[in-house]
Amino acid sequence: MRTPLEVTETLLGKWRDDPAGCMAAYVDPEIVYTLNVSPDALLLGGETHGRDAVTVKMLGIREQFDYLVFKPRIFSVSGDVVRIRIEYVFQHKASGELLSGNMRSEFTVRDGLIVRVDEFVDAPMIESFMRLFAKN
Repeated sequence: MRTPLEVTETLLGKWRDDPAGCMAAYVDPEIVYTLNVSPDALLLGGETHGRDAVTVKMLGIREQFDYLVFKPRIFSVSGDVVRIRIEYVFQHKASGELLSGNMRSEFTVRDGLIVRVDEFVDAPMIESFMRLFAKN
């Protein structure tokens, strides 16, 4: 069986080119995904349960943004938990504006599948960006 690190690295490596495929292959059907952004500002914000719901929201983000830079860096592994820092630059398709920064992610893996992802971003910056440019 693949280690938590191998599962996480594989999903992150395939995420850019095949988000739906990697969700189906590496994510538990009962996944819990959290993002510390208000769901009123960003579709993916708050807590989402279940692979189908998380996949829909993740693909919805991909419909709004082009990924120009997506550089994950593993910084620790402790048992089933893999902690990551991700540098990103996304281009908002409707406005052409860039959204850039770093986020921290914590992936929990059990039995070869990701069962939980907690992501932490600069929530006020993301929420402000979305309120300013999402209507374009």
